[in-house]
Amino acid sequence: MPTFVVPLDGSSFAERALRHAAALAARHAGGSGRGRVLLVACTWPEDPPIEARLQDRADLLRGLVDVEVRILDGANPVDGILSTLDAGPDRTLCMATHGRGGLRSALLGSTAEAVLCRVTDPVVLVGPATRSTVLPREHGRLVACSDGSRFADEIVPVASAWAGDQDMDMWLVEVIQPDEGVHAPGEPPVLELRRAAEGRLAALTQRVDDGDREIGAQVLHGTPASRAIRLFAEDLPASLIAMATHGRTGLARSALGSVASDVTRTAPCPVLLHRSTPGTP
Repeated sequence: MPTFVVPLDGSSFAERALRHAAALAARHAGGSGRGRVLLVACTWPEDPPIEARLQDRADLLRGLVDVEVRILDGANPVDGILSTLDAGPDRTLCMATHGRGGLRSALLGSTAEAVLCRVTDPVVLVGPATRSTVLPREHGRLVACSDGSRFADEIVPVASAWAGDQDMDMWLVEVIQPDEGVHAPGEPPVLELRRAAEGRLAALTQRVDDGDREIGAQVLHGTPASRAIRLFAEDLPASLIAMATHGRTGLARSALGSVASDVTRTAPCPVLLHRSTPGTP
């Protein structure tokens, strides 16, 4: 059974990730048992007392999932969080973030970048605009985002596995812009771009269609791409957005990537980020 690890620092902003982690853990457990959430204190103000605050937040979740609390020893929160993730099987990091410009909650500045650049498994980020939480037994929809590149397409099998574990329908989307690409003589550019994108999405759909759930595909139009993704997620409505990300330094520019960063900052639901394989074009 997977465990969702939530870093906390005593701020209400960091605690925004709690209900999303609990809901995802409970959905993953399904009828096989209760999900698990691990609350980790990274840094903490002197008041209120750390243990009392953690236990209070844990009590709020225990009706839905099993909860464990842990206070990290030592001065390096990066190593503490990473060692917590590595200490047991099937652990997923779930944390609140402002998106562009870094995380200003449990993981501050360079600490956030260091964690995202070193975590090798998918990470769930809860941005400042995140509102919806899909609960157990509610209809869920996962949106996997591609741009036609092999790098972006690495999210597809990851998203498919999550959709299965979370009992969610899956949508594959690609955003095209009217002013890109070379078009055939006499054929509108948008039409050619759309046909190419539809072909790519159809191929991706065949790769993950196991007949167990609904899989949709949609070509989106818009500039910037993050806005088109956000609007689609709001209209669907989406329960989770999945994207690939580079694992390099620089949170907004590379570790998240500009589109992924903007989606995380504006998305109405949590965002699942997966680090791509180094060197993937």
